[in-house]
Amino acid sequence: MWSGNQPSLPPDLPPSFPPGFAPSNPPSTAPSFVPGLPPNPPPSLPNWPPPDPRHLATRHRPFRAAYVFAIVLPLLLIALLAAPLGIALALRPAGQTATGGSRTGPTDGQPGVGDPYYPDAGSSGYDATKYQIAVDWDPVTETMTATTTISARALQPLSSFYFDLALQTDQVSVNGKDAAFEKRGFADVRVVPAKPIPADSDFDVVVHYSGAPGKITRGDVRAWWSSGKEWVVAGEPESAAWWFPSDDHPSDPALMDISVRVPTGLQVVSVGRLESKDTGQEAAFDTWHWVSRQPMATYLAFVAIGKYQLVEGVADQRPFVYAVSMQLSAADRAKALGQLEKSVTTVRVLEQMFGPYPFSELGGVVPANRFWFSGLETQTRPVYDPDSILNDRYAPILIAHELTHMWFGDNVTLRQWNDIFDNEAYASWAQWGFTERTGGDRANVALNRTYERTKNDAAFWQITMIDPGRSQLFSTVYTRGPMALQALRNVIGDEAFFSLARDWGQHPGSRSLEEWMAAAQTETTIDLGPFFQAWIFAPVAPARTAENGFRD
Repeated sequence: MWSGNQPSLPPDLPPSFPPGFAPSNPPSTAPSFVPGLPPNPPPSLPNWPPPDPRHLATRHRPFRAAYVFAIVLPLLLIALLAAPLGIALALRPAGQTATGGSRTGPTDGQPGVGDPYYPDAGSSGYDATKYQIAVDWDPVTETMTATTTISARALQPLSSFYFDLALQTDQVSVNGKDAAFEKRGFADVRVVPAKPIPADSDFDVVVHYSGAPGKITRGDVRAWWSSGKEWVVAGEPESAAWWFPSDDHPSDPALMDISVRVPTGLQVVSVGRLESKDTGQEAAFDTWHWVSRQPMATYLAFVAIGKYQLVEGVADQRPFVYAVSMQLSAADRAKALGQLEKSVTTVRVLEQMFGPYPFSELGGVVPANRFWFSGLETQTRPVYDPDSILNDRYAPILIAHELTHMWFGDNVTLRQWNDIFDNEAYASWAQWGFTERTGGDRANVALNRTYERTKNDAAFWQITMIDPGRSQLFSTVYTRGPMALQALRNVIGDEAFFSLARDWGQHPGSRSLEEWMAAAQTETTIDLGPFFQAWIFAPVAPARTAENGFRD
């Protein structure tokens, strides 16, 4: 998350935005590319059936390279990397994983999944497979009444479990029977079902809830944005708890089925495919229905409510929906839509590097709200800050960054938040790769230029990629991350580098930085231990050597 605490860089160095987050004031030195647009798409949409969440029970199977290296690589890293330069490794805290928290009883789920940066995020003991969310939004009072059905599978016998929700929980039932519940802390809601849930069994939790999400803050964090005429819920790492109950951690992606009822005249934009602009039969209200066809992390879901200009169609056999706020001027709407329409050609360039686009829908939305981020990789349909998307020089690489997250961050989610390198390093490097493939500087030029301007900044290099710390989670990774990837490309060569990217990004699931290093090692006979020590672990600038990936 962009906290404003990034170590200072030389003033002439544009940071490697756009992240899932980037500052709202884009760099004036960003390159400009205007890929050609495809012909107007045909009006018809493919008629895909809705997915069956029960087929997703094995989606957390580890990435195949991890089977070989899950035990071997950590031992080798410790043995090979601890000694060089006398530098102590910033190892992950022992016993902390994102697969389940500690237990106080044999059948009690726990709040949190053991994430060292966000210990209360998520809930242990079960695997969510689908969220069916139904929201009734009142724009006058800016409140919602809502019902969410959580479909899940028990990973252990459960006499109790938790979900995350900051709004008021009104009623809970489990498998059709009322359940006792109690809110603890900011968003942890403990549920005691009428009967314990057996291990390896499917169960449904129906949660009725209500409240004013715009009034909810957690310190300086807010995820609900209101202009009085337009409302958006979006944020990373935290946003889901502001509008639906969930196992709110990226290690547990699930399907989303989202319906929002609003007064006629307002539009609702969300993730996945637009199934219907009105599923109800009410003259004064419309119920918009969106369905995701692939699982997603909870923070990747969003809703935007307001008056929007929508452009729909099909390109490259996938439906797209672009939406721009009617609060923008006609000229700005046209300009913003022109930028969003470049998403199709941008994806084509990215597919050359990362393989087929991993989702069945595409799009983008530009609300009128001014966010503290430039773009957020909400699945299939990124949310863009209007000032950023209207910047001709910045918008193309912003779009390339956010769409790269569809492979790295969305299709492959984080195991825990200190694995942020897996997401942001690739999305930031893709800005260089996109530039290289659309007539600009080669990525190696960007590596050398960026290194020369940062090599003497001790504070910058002090933040490691293996453990950046919660306060620096969304800072140095946007610059050190792409440098590390380009250096790796130089060391192992293009064939191995892009094979790694495709194999990693094409296999959905939740994986760690350690697993990525293991996968990288399978692509080459070169011992990458010293390389990872320099770029991932060490709190100092890598030496400018060929072994560390530097090429003139």
